[in-house]
Amino acid sequence: MSNGDTLRVLELRPKSNYDAKLFKLKTGWTLRFKLVPLLYAKNVRVFTEYPLPGEPYKRGQLRELTWNCRTRQAVWDPDRFIDIQLDVAGAFRFVYTVGAVQDGPLEGSGYFVVDPQLGYSPDGITCLTYITKLLGPLAEWKSRLQVAKESGYNMVHFTPIQQLGSSSSAYSISNQLRLDSAYLPGNYIHSENTVTYTTRSGEQKQLSIESGLLEAWKIINEMKSEWKMLSIVDMVWNHTSFDTPWLFQHPDAGYNLVNSPHLRPAYVLDVALAQFSREVAEGKWVQQGLQPEIRSEGDIENTKARLRDHVIPRLRLWEFFTVDIELIMGNFRTQVYHLNGGTRPRKEGRLKIIQDPLYRRLRSSVDPNEVLELYNVDWPGAVCFEERIQHCYRALSSELNRLNQEAMERVQGQLYKALEAIAGTIHYRFLASHGPRIPKVTEKEHLVPRYFCVLGSGQDLHWQDVESQNGEYVLAHNGWVMNADPLANFAGEGSHVYLERALIVWDDSIKLRYGNGPRDSPFLWDHMTRYTQQMAWMFDGFRLDNCHNTPINVAEGLLDAAREVKPQLYLIAELFTSGEDKDSYFVNRLGINSLIREAMVAGIPHDLGRLVYYYGGKPVASFFPPPSGSMLKPSVTHAMFMDATHDNEPGNIQSHCVYDALPCTALVSIACCGVGSCRGYDELVPHTIHVVEEHRKYGHWHEATPSTANHISVVHKTTGIIEAKSVLNALHYDLAVQGFNQVYVDQVSDNIVAVTRHSPSTHQSVILMAHTAFKSPPSHTIPTEERPCTGYSHVPPLSVQGVVQEIILEARLMDKVSKPHFVKDPLYINGLKAHTLDMRTRIRVEDSKMCRMGHARGKNSEVLFTDFCPGSVIVFRVELFPEACESVQFIRSFLKKDANTSDGCYLRDKLEDLCSKLSLLDLNYVLYRCDGEERDEGKGGGVYNVPGAGDMVYCGIQGVVSMVTAIRDNNDLGHALCDNLRSGDWLPSYIVNRLGTRQSTRPLAEALEAVFTRLGALPRYLIPAYFEAIVTALHASLITSALKQMGSFVSEGTSLVQRLALGSVQLFGTSRSATLPSPLPGVNLPGTLAAGLPHFSTGFMRCWGRDTFIALRGLLLSTSRYEDARHSILSFAACLRHGLIPNLLSGGVNPRYNCRDASWWWLQSVQDFCKMAPNGCDILHCDVRKLFANDDVQADFDRSDTVALVSVMQEILQKHVSGIKFRERGAGPSIDRDMTAPGFNVSAGVDLHTGFVYGGSVHNCGTWMDKMGESVQAGNKGVPATARDGSAVELVGLCFSAVSWLAKLYKQGVYPYSGVSLVSSQASSPTLSYADWSTLIKDNFEAHFWIPNDRSVASEKEGLEAPYIHRIGIYKDSFGATKRYCDFQLRPNFPIAMVVAPELFTPENAWCALTKAKELLLGPLGMKTLDPNDQVYNGYYFNSSDSTNFNTARGFSYHQGPEWVWVIGFFLRARIMFAHFNGVSLDEALAEAHSVLSAHAQALVDSPWCGLPELTNRDGAECPDSCPVQAWSMGCVLEVLRDMQQVK
Repeated sequence: MSNGDTLRVLELRPKSNYDAKLFKLKTGWTLRFKLVPLLYAKNVRVFTEYPLPGEPYKRGQLRELTWNCRTRQAVWDPDRFIDIQLDVAGAFRFVYTVGAVQDGPLEGSGYFVVDPQLGYSPDGITCLTYITKLLGPLAEWKSRLQVAKESGYNMVHFTPIQQLGSSSSAYSISNQLRLDSAYLPGNYIHSENTVTYTTRSGEQKQLSIESGLLEAWKIINEMKSEWKMLSIVDMVWNHTSFDTPWLFQHPDAGYNLVNSPHLRPAYVLDVALAQFSREVAEGKWVQQGLQPEIRSEGDIENTKARLRDHVIPRLRLWEFFTVDIELIMGNFRTQVYHLNGGTRPRKEGRLKIIQDPLYRRLRSSVDPNEVLELYNVDWPGAVCFEERIQHCYRALSSELNRLNQEAMERVQGQLYKALEAIAGTIHYRFLASHGPRIPKVTEKEHLVPRYFCVLGSGQDLHWQDVESQNGEYVLAHNGWVMNADPLANFAGEGSHVYLERALIVWDDSIKLRYGNGPRDSPFLWDHMTRYTQQMAWMFDGFRLDNCHNTPINVAEGLLDAAREVKPQLYLIAELFTSGEDKDSYFVNRLGINSLIREAMVAGIPHDLGRLVYYYGGKPVASFFPPPSGSMLKPSVTHAMFMDATHDNEPGNIQSHCVYDALPCTALVSIACCGVGSCRGYDELVPHTIHVVEEHRKYGHWHEATPSTANHISVVHKTTGIIEAKSVLNALHYDLAVQGFNQVYVDQVSDNIVAVTRHSPSTHQSVILMAHTAFKSPPSHTIPTEERPCTGYSHVPPLSVQGVVQEIILEARLMDKVSKPHFVKDPLYINGLKAHTLDMRTRIRVEDSKMCRMGHARGKNSEVLFTDFCPGSVIVFRVELFPEACESVQFIRSFLKKDANTSDGCYLRDKLEDLCSKLSLLDLNYVLYRCDGEERDEGKGGGVYNVPGAGDMVYCGIQGVVSMVTAIRDNNDLGHALCDNLRSGDWLPSYIVNRLGTRQSTRPLAEALEAVFTRLGALPRYLIPAYFEAIVTALHASLITSALKQMGSFVSEGTSLVQRLALGSVQLFGTSRSATLPSPLPGVNLPGTLAAGLPHFSTGFMRCWGRDTFIALRGLLLSTSRYEDARHSILSFAACLRHGLIPNLLSGGVNPRYNCRDASWWWLQSVQDFCKMAPNGCDILHCDVRKLFANDDVQADFDRSDTVALVSVMQEILQKHVSGIKFRERGAGPSIDRDMTAPGFNVSAGVDLHTGFVYGGSVHNCGTWMDKMGESVQAGNKGVPATARDGSAVELVGLCFSAVSWLAKLYKQGVYPYSGVSLVSSQASSPTLSYADWSTLIKDNFEAHFWIPNDRSVASEKEGLEAPYIHRIGIYKDSFGATKRYCDFQLRPNFPIAMVVAPELFTPENAWCALTKAKELLLGPLGMKTLDPNDQVYNGYYFNSSDSTNFNTARGFSYHQGPEWVWVIGFFLRARIMFAHFNGVSLDEALAEAHSVLSAHAQALVDSPWCGLPELTNRDGAECPDSCPVQAWSMGCVLEVLRDMQQVK
């Protein structure tokens, strides 16, 4: 098997408690812990109880696990993982914390359960229960156990083999350390022996064991060695027999009246009930209408009335819970006089009864201090001390009477419940049809069973002795409580089960009291540990009897002791809780491998089919685990599914009918889980084999001969349904071994259930059909020896997608000619003899008596049923048609799951080779492309629509994978996409046809067509699983190809780096309506960078100058796509006009120059290219064909004259210094339907006093915050939401970055211009050098942008503009805005300037401002675009919503609060850049960045678009009008990771 088959990945999530979730694993598997992205930046420490190899297991002892990671610090690696190789069975706790200390905050916890290695798969177990006492002497065991072997069982379950008590109950043990003497010769001499065992850690230890147990072990061992049969035994830890000898020496091992005095009232009631029963039996209540015979409900009501009115009131049980009023009053008077009359003001409050811990009558109390505080008080109107005391005395007396009255009412309520329970018990014992129907009340048969027994004499204590030391020999019986909390001790203090008579009592057993640990009951713990370890040594596993009533700490401790002796202990349990979570809690704490589940609970055939499906196997045609391993998800506890259990009625015969015995057991046997039965079921025993009352012995196995066949003591293959059961058991085992682990259940009709077991590797199926008989069928439908054919054909045909190879089994019960009446044998347990088994195995369909083949329908075969009467069972083996088999082999070879054919392997290798040769532009087409991009090509394409699920997000393979991955991970075979794939080949054809339209991807299309052709030959139900596996494999190859083409930073980077880098492939592709203009004649540039998908994917809205160059460093340079970056730079340079790089490129035909920032971002990109690309500065001398000869002409695509790129750069700078002022061409609605006329006037320049670039007006918005109002209704149409005119802070920073860099290049002789010419009257010199320009900006920046962190200093600094100060300790968003208050707004733009021009900032001021931004602007994914305290802040953007609200209508709040993602990249880079100047270590700064980026990592994983959005609404809420993937969001976050790698 591949690693993916045995690797299970458990994702650790924030604040997750998995204690009640079940994670099941197998020995030999690998468990991998991984973090969800939200946790990757935290110092997550993982601890587990799972021991190191060779080390012993110690419950509660956690060891820390070590992360496997690639980075210097684990918290910086989003892909770190922990692997545990599982070779130790059991349940193991894990916890994970956050922080540097082990006892840091608990982030999550849970358990994983590792199944033992038994030699049999748990799903292949077939278990038969024996009531051990019915096996007889040891010498006869083997012949009786052989029935299990010959019936095909591979495990035997024994009830306790120890010495039973005098009640003879199979579960009431009197000596846990000795074999029952009934199994040994009368003169047997017991001795102690020593045996050796090997612990989990390999250590050899010895164990003492009694010789009789060794004799039994020899037989059990022979079963295992000779018959290959496993054995398990019941463990009874909750109780011991009432006549257990050691109880006399250790009465504290039970719940007695000394160690559990809270039981005293219940015992007094129990004694009274026993006395009342004796009096009824003696006829003493006849005159009151109570006869010893209980014949009607009226008798029960009369009994209740006598108990309620006469018996119980005399007990005065409330006295155990009430106070002695006279005693308290006397003490109060004494204390008051002792205090000499000291008083205090009256105070509100109530007294509470303090329960006497010894539960003595009238010995409960109240707090004396509270009594004085509440009642020794001033009393208005009292004229003297005595009068005051009398008032206080009366008030206290009233309060005490109230308390006692409440206690009495509470007890009366409990006694009411007790009376109802007593009535119910009497009804069950004397009247109920399903009860014992006791004839009358006698000395031995009481009205109700006793809840307590007295050791020794058996004489009940006198009421006066109840509170004495003699009470230690009064012990409580065990039992069970309907609907009780399994985690609560019903015998403990605080429980009222015994007083309310809610216990269904086992009056032959004493409930054991372990306490909280061995210190509380040393003998009991030691004794039961020895018992447990002896059984672990003898048997392969345990069945935990009454597990839900076993204190969990007891079960844990004893199982730990057992697993020390038998590390591979198999554990099943009888567990009745309130739900799956409670089940899982027990399973996790105890390491239970299987829970007993009963077919008897099914009331109708449909329910039985549902149980078969629920308890085992995956659905047929489930998805394959991915190569990276399946996610470990909570599962249902593995079932031991029983057709009948030994403590239930054989319902198929009694409740249903005998003809249902075979269908029921067949349906159980076909289940994909452990299955079992109890001895007697297969022999058609028509009554309960009672664990207490039954004393007859089981029959022996004997090969049938004429002389023995009818002997009552003999069991053979023709007995009952044993012959059919042996076939079913063998089939069950074979299906598990051969991996038939997929299940489909079909309710064919009301009474017919079909179950398919399917192999996911060979795709063979075994189909069992069972015609149940929950009700006795009409006589004409029952076959007889005289009339074997009933002609019952009212059965829908069975349609199978394949060939019926054989009928494995067809069987049913047939009535004998003479139907002998059942008579219970006095010595042996016997079954019905009136029926014979009509059965055939391994036959062709033509030889069947139940069915025949119909006409084939296409790719389906049809089976017609000719005689399938109630009680019939038939099992088919089905294989795929030869063509389908061949295609399966081919596809599995292609997927490298099998190596049966070389053709599939060859095609897979070819496909991977084709993928590796695709260019990144090809990969954009193959993997991505949104609907608009596809339609833009004009070939009628578009994304694939799945009816019922909607459109895929991409036309390429990623669109399929985004949808199918979640379906696979949840195994959601009912998803609309699965229906679509099963219904037709439309999606595979869509993929092939789409790829076939391009020459570069046509070979890939041809290779896929070859695979999909094979896929189409499969049965339709298999197609979703194989399609997913094919597409996933293809996707992996395509992604690998893309990553390998993007440099080592990406190809060797973390998953987060790679996911972000793939944004380069997503967003950079060809578009017919949005091309890059060629910078040189004859040069074709096919690719363009989309600003975002899907809204900015085509036409003039695809290519934005600002967006392209903000994203370029991250998406193209960091990914080593230098040629694409170079082309983008040169193409936009070709469109220079007015000294501006266009905002909207529009292919160079109709570019729009309405932004002031694109030019500066372009210059920054040129600088980044020179620094990051190999020989990057060569670009400065590249030739560029300027499409516009001057600012007033149209683009000329035929121009041949060129200029060097440095000339374009110089023109931008010169034009800005000279001043830019023009009106946009085509001004009006044709280019902007919302802008007012003045808004089309564009202006920009440089303030020569400060060096700051400036521009814009209140009528337009020339920076990235470019929302123009659109709402007529709200009155904001044509109003810029964020004009940001004047000197925007980021543009000043970008300008400084450009001119200071050019100054250096000039000095190095790389750039030919020293500066710019000045023509302004302000100029004192004809030129301004870049060095001087940068100095000018630097000298003025802090003075004009910094708002000091002291309000008085800030006010003095700003002078007349001080009233506009809203925040201190920040940098202004702009300088010189028309609306001055806008300068003072806190926005996330200043970190951009910090990153590109750190020299402008005083480090202390920078850190202060960044800290304010962190506190006020930082969101989960992005930065708030405006201070939340600003009066126009609104964190929500809904562009489609119109209203009368000026600030929000038609998305006016676009940049007034919503959280934009791209700016967070600059914020984090600035934090890292300035941290060390401010006493923050590099590691701290990097850790902070990782912590923030963990949310982005999670968003990338969760997004079907595989991208980061343009923006979010407040606090990270999804913004429906945002692009789900945006270029600058992806690029700027990727830049952070690249910078972090560099500084590391």
